[in-house]
Amino acid sequence: MQINSEWIKNKVTQNILKIFEGADHNAYLVGGCIRNSILNIPVTDIDISTDATPQQTVDLFNRENCKVAPTGFSHGTVTVISEGIPYQITTMRSDQNTDGRHADVVFSDDIKKDAERRDFTINALYADSTGKIINPIGGLEDFNPLAIKFIGDPNNRIQEDYLRILRFFRFHAQFSELVTQFDKVALDAIKKNQDGLKKLSKERIWSELKKILSTSNPARSLYKMSQLGILKIILENKNVHNIKRFNLIEKKIGLEPEPIRRLVAITENTEDTFLNLSRKEAKKFSLLKGLLKKKHDPAELVYQFNREIAQSVLAIYTFYKGEKLKLSDIKKIEKACLFPCPITGAQISKYMDGAAVGIKIKEAQRAWIKSNFKSDEAKILSDIGIKTSTHS
Repeated sequence: MQINSEWIKNKVTQNILKIFEGADHNAYLVGGCIRNSILNIPVTDIDISTDATPQQTVDLFNRENCKVAPTGFSHGTVTVISEGIPYQITTMRSDQNTDGRHADVVFSDDIKKDAERRDFTINALYADSTGKIINPIGGLEDFNPLAIKFIGDPNNRIQEDYLRILRFFRFHAQFSELVTQFDKVALDAIKKNQDGLKKLSKERIWSELKKILSTSNPARSLYKMSQLGILKIILENKNVHNIKRFNLIEKKIGLEPEPIRRLVAITENTEDTFLNLSRKEAKKFSLLKGLLKKKHDPAELVYQFNREIAQSVLAIYTFYKGEKLKLSDIKKIEKACLFPCPITGAQISKYMDGAAVGIKIKEAQRAWIKSNFKSDEAKILSDIGIKTSTHS
């Protein structure tokens, strides 16, 4: 099988491979770029596997005046940037002395050994500079139909790095329209080894869970994770109730995938994520949780925050309550975005100061919304008890 995608024909990619070839080293395109090309999915990251050591790679590309970053040098990975394109280049290797979080690596020139240390069969495909696919462990067979299978013994693969449990569900979510069912052998191994997730740092868990929550349709993966008890381990949250329905609500409102909104949706019964979110993420999580404690007029939330917050609160509140999504609420948000409230804090400050200004602004926004976004400035001021020289 041959890959004829433009990214592999790109002169920069070809030049990177020729530099290795000119120094008598083997170098192959590997992993996600090959997988995505076979599936006709856009390639965003290009990984290369080589028999050159990390130091040899650094020396080679320094001589070519490329920018070189030792991003994972001790584990064999160097990032080379050529004409603005980053290439993650890793020395072929095998893992030794794994403890479920990281491994000691031994560098190699054996492509089969390098393939055997990877996680899933669909990620263990290589291609040379002509695009010819090299299939050292038979991963090509798992593309028709697409199946997410661990390489070799799933128990061994999981015990090498327990994060692979979450990666398994991430790929299911990422390719949800292509993967028809879960591999039973993999699920059995996951169930047997899932307590190993407790050994992982909260940062690594959130990094992978965030990718799951960012896919267009994570419902099936989340449901299976809930069913197996994985969400209880990583979120201390027992189950996800009908997350598929939440995806449908998001689509009806016109919301794009957003991980914090979805994290709030699947942690209904807790105020804590039990994860190490960034400061910005934690702030949004707390804001949404706070706003969900009572029903809000969605148009008011547009004026007080922004469109996305208003839409998110509407989606999650509807989901929590098991209510039917109201078209009128969706339209209210659209109208609030099109028609800003004509009363500003500066106008109200002419008549009062301090905390009273903020209170009156909210009253003005409610009066404006109640008028179906059609009232005039003088009428709104009158409605909220402010007498002016033009309207008394």
